[in-house]
Amino acid sequence: MAVVWLRRAGGRVQVRKALETALSLDPVTNEPELVGREIRNRLSEAGIRENRCVICVPLKWALTLRTDLPELSEEDIASFLNVQAERAFPFAPEDLSVSVSRYRAPGGAGGATVAAIPLNRLTVLQRAFKAAKLRPLSITLGITSLRETDASSREGAVTLLVGEDGVDLAVSVGGGIAALRSLGEAIAPDREEEDANADTVARQMRITLGQLPQDLANTVRTVRIFGPAHLAEPLAAGLESAASRLRMTVEIGNTTAGVQSSEPDALRRISPGALGAATQRLLGRASDFEFLPPRSSRFKQMTGRVSSRATRWLATAAAALVLALVVAFLYQHVRLSRLESEWKAIEPRVKEIAAVQEKVRQFRPWFDDSARSLTIARCLTEAFPEDGTVWAKTVEIKELPDSGKITVSCSGKAQSNREWLRMLERLRETNGVEDLRFQQVRGENPLQFTLSFRWNTGEANGD
Repeated sequence: MAVVWLRRAGGRVQVRKALETALSLDPVTNEPELVGREIRNRLSEAGIRENRCVICVPLKWALTLRTDLPELSEEDIASFLNVQAERAFPFAPEDLSVSVSRYRAPGGAGGATVAAIPLNRLTVLQRAFKAAKLRPLSITLGITSLRETDASSREGAVTLLVGEDGVDLAVSVGGGIAALRSLGEAIAPDREEEDANADTVARQMRITLGQLPQDLANTVRTVRIFGPAHLAEPLAAGLESAASRLRMTVEIGNTTAGVQSSEPDALRRISPGALGAATQRLLGRASDFEFLPPRSSRFKQMTGRVSSRATRWLATAAAALVLALVVAFLYQHVRLSRLESEWKAIEPRVKEIAAVQEKVRQFRPWFDDSARSLTIARCLTEAFPEDGTVWAKTVEIKELPDSGKITVSCSGKAQSNREWLRMLERLRETNGVEDLRFQQVRGENPLQFTLSFRWNTGEANGD
């Protein structure tokens, strides 16, 4: 956890305290009250007393989508983006906090990058910060606060935020963000001094720029690298050759311009993303992406809209509803009494049929009344992780007419190769799954896959 305590003095920002510490509890998986208590204790030990805060969430939490914008009105564009997000993201719209950054290409065409974070994560995070007696003013992505906001500049830039656990990449152009990626594989953990793998970053940078329209990618002329010196400087040196082939220059980014500190070493310890987001908020600049759910009082909205005439109408409607419920209960009582009488008349025949069915079950042990498709779907669901990092797009269940064997095909996507391998291991250990094969695996982030297996009903039932 990286913390920076800032105060605004005129047009400049002063650093009061800086803190970088590791939490013993995971803010997402552990109890929010316990996480909040630990955060409050760490802040108190460091002498940080401010209760307002800006939260920078990891870029790997965000689902992203880039799309070109047609010539529509603002209301229609909002509806268009909602439809695109609903198609692309494996969550219902009401389960996501969605934010949009729009940009304009040199030719005048518009585009947008849509970023979404599952609301359940944000809710847990907000509960933890509430327990820590902190009031979030903004929830954003740290890397997006590092781009230059010069509206007169027509050149785009690649921003790289390097840390101990990976590299975040953002492409800013035309007044907005055109691409976002989290490169967790760009750190080599097997070296004595962990540094960014420049070859991996260069390859991913070329892939990202290649996915943009040509006129948009041609405006990107600068690569700015932010992060600790022992990670940023080797990365900058390693990217010089690849950047020159792309006609781009590499420079070390600076987030401390206009920032004052009584401790010279404090500025070097501060997380660039945290410093950029907090400075942006203090100076009144809007974030490219905002994920803080809006707070509104439903009671105030209701009382503000309801007039005295509407109140009388609601009272009349409530009385009519109560009367309708009474009539419905009376009708139900009469209907139940009639059905009970009819049941008594047919009960002897029902018992005879039930006895016949019992004999059928007794003398036909091979009779299978299980919901085979539901059993297979349940086993597949249990093999997939609950946090949505691996999801299925299509599932096909077939029974071969000659042999009677059941084959299952499944295709989907995964956010990372590690989560996909974990899902495969769980599926391989599932009772009833035999001859598991991979028909297709391609892509990196997200990874697309197609697999198949043979379903053994006897083994699944424990026979």
